[in-house]
Amino acid sequence: MRNLWTIYKYEIKKLTGKKLLWVTALLCMVCIVITAFAGLIGTYYVDGEPIESNYEAFKKDQTYRKEISGRYIDEALLRETVDGYSHVPTDALRYTLTEEYENFARPYSDIFNFIRSWTGMNLSDIQVWEVNEVALYEARMQCLESNWQSIPLTEKEKEFWRNKEIQIDTPLAYYYHEGYENTLHSFLTVGVLMLLFVSICLSNLFADEHIRRTDQLVLSSVGGKEPAYWAKILAGVTVSVVAATLMTFMTMGFNLGIYGAEGFGMPFQSCFSTYSYPITIGQACLIAYGVLIVASILAAVFVMVISELFHSGIVALSISTGLIILGNVLIIPTQYRVIAQIWDWSPMAYLSTWNVFDPRTLTIFGHCFTSWQTVPVIYILLSIVLSVAGKYIYQCYQISGR
Repeated sequence: MRNLWTIYKYEIKKLTGKKLLWVTALLCMVCIVITAFAGLIGTYYVDGEPIESNYEAFKKDQTYRKEISGRYIDEALLRETVDGYSHVPTDALRYTLTEEYENFARPYSDIFNFIRSWTGMNLSDIQVWEVNEVALYEARMQCLESNWQSIPLTEKEKEFWRNKEIQIDTPLAYYYHEGYENTLHSFLTVGVLMLLFVSICLSNLFADEHIRRTDQLVLSSVGGKEPAYWAKILAGVTVSVVAATLMTFMTMGFNLGIYGAEGFGMPFQSCFSTYSYPITIGQACLIAYGVLIVASILAAVFVMVISELFHSGIVALSISTGLIILGNVLIIPTQYRVIAQIWDWSPMAYLSTWNVFDPRTLTIFGHCFTSWQTVPVIYILLSIVLSVAGKYIYQCYQISGR
């Protein structure tokens, strides 16, 4: 055990002593900062004419959203929204540029978007809509049922989500939630950055031994090959988890610091209406980035085992980078349920909000488990299996290569 700890510290020192790791980490930090500030940079143009800066638009919308923060999406707020939008001329080329929209409708734009997405109505329809709170939430339920049918979900899964819907209090509460919404919007970017960081920094961890012909030194260690292997695996996983955790804190820190930390307790359905699990938007952020940290473990083990299998850091980097790109461009139609679900839950494709909060479940002994309940367990088990397989590969090479 002492020998393992000694080698582990040496491997950590070796990894953190590489300039490549720090340069990659710096680039990831820059990308996270840019992602957080992206919505505030630049100017909104229409037909080549500047309308307002994105920062001015954010401050204005922030004021409006805070004015209705803490209210329920009920009959009263719906009526105010419809009244505000009733002033907007429907014959305008871009109604969002009219004074009527600016003065009466814009303060209720979030609520308007809820109505439009749940009912499918356009502006002219909403302007003459007889406000009915019950009908609105029934329309949302119909949208959910239609979505479940198109995936398609099994009857067991549909019943599971209907039971979860019962646990959600209606009318839904609305809070200013810009910080958490932007944190979720950043999730895909941070996920890709984490996978790239792991691929770049760990692809040479095992390959370097073979390339530099220093692997024979392992045979002279007190404990032999096994502690050397596990020390490398643990060191790589440690660096990966620490990097994913720091990226998480940075992303949350910047977004909540810039846009505000209010709204942790807002029902997730108020911004992600197609999900029926009774959680808040703040909890959704913690779940998503918790999954990210667990995914970093599997990513690290995979890259290191591939590196040892091919004895080449370039091959490991090429394979892992190719899978990352493939995961972001390949979409398998949902009607191929099993194949599509396996692909979407794989590490290279999973790190997006629509997959973390996927209505597809895993049914075990008659019980449905959500994506974010199932995938971390699968990733941990796969990490263990891959680590054991990598140990076998590592030991076989040492024996047959000498």
